[in-house]
Amino acid sequence: METNYKIIGGDGREYGPVTLDELKTWVRDGRVGRQTQVWRSDMGTWIAAIQYQELQPDIGEVKAAVGSDEMETVGFWPRLGAYVLDQVALIMLSYLIFGIPVRVNATTFDLSQLFGMRFLYDTILSTVYYVGLNGYFGATLGKMVIGAKIVNLDGSKIGFLKAFLRMLASFLSGIIFCIGYLMVAFREDKRGLHDLIVGTRVIYKR
Repeated sequence: METNYKIIGGDGREYGPVTLDELKTWVRDGRVGRQTQVWRSDMGTWIAAIQYQELQPDIGEVKAAVGSDEMETVGFWPRLGAYVLDQVALIMLSYLIFGIPVRVNATTFDLSQLFGMRFLYDTILSTVYYVGLNGYFGATLGKMVIGAKIVNLDGSKIGFLKAFLRMLASFLSGIIFCIGYLMVAFREDKRGLHDLIVGTRVIYKR
């Protein structure tokens, strides 16, 4: 039986199955990079294209023709630092836009309502911040400071929809005792659970 292949494209969707010759054509066309996730029918698992011996000559030729396409992934501690910077930025923005909650007339004061509304405003602000910056620039202010950006597996821009889905997935990484975030420290590809869910990774800008 002929061996077939599938890939995860830059949009996070699955393409294939195709033959080896067709896959090599995708490599030469730039649809498959060194770190593109590829599935082979006789293996039944997804690994980076560069790990397939039959693809290395073609990927090497593309690399020589267009320059190095190696993307250096960002580790746990720099990403943690970027996260802290983002939280500081959000606190400052929240203060500048909404101000510090003030005491109102004692007869109408409702602490739960006051802080409930503030939580809602801050959630909206956080959503606009992460989706807007990641969708347009591929990086929040924190990631810009450390020279990092979020990309699809093939290195392409994630866009606003992927940025929104990644933000939702990050909630899952957090609520399971932050295990989704800690995966960055222990996985070889330095991808968190939210990266795995939506098909992204964090790399240093070139």
